[in-house]
Amino acid sequence: EVITHSAGNSWMFENRAPHVLAGDYTSLSAVDIFVKDLGIVMDAAREAKLQLTLSEAAHRMFEAASAQGHGREDDSAVIKVFPGLDLPKPR
Repeated sequence: EVITHSAGNSWMFENRAPHVLAGDYTSLSAVDIFVKDLGIVMDAAREAKLQLTLSEAAHRMFEAASAQGHGREDDSAVIKVFPGLDLPKPR
């Protein structure tokens, strides 16, 4: 609630954080969609000789989530690749 009322808020955070907190990864927009779309962005960046450091990091995280079997889960399931997190269980 603090973040959603501060400069750190974003639509994605406001929309996806409740999924994580509820332990609900029902797919509304799948991890694999982000892998595909960020892959397109990364291909275009390479072609234009641009370095997109944050996009590269995000792409690697989504690829890792997909490789761990979360590809068809909601894109918020990308949080599952962060080591050491004790994620909420489904309610």
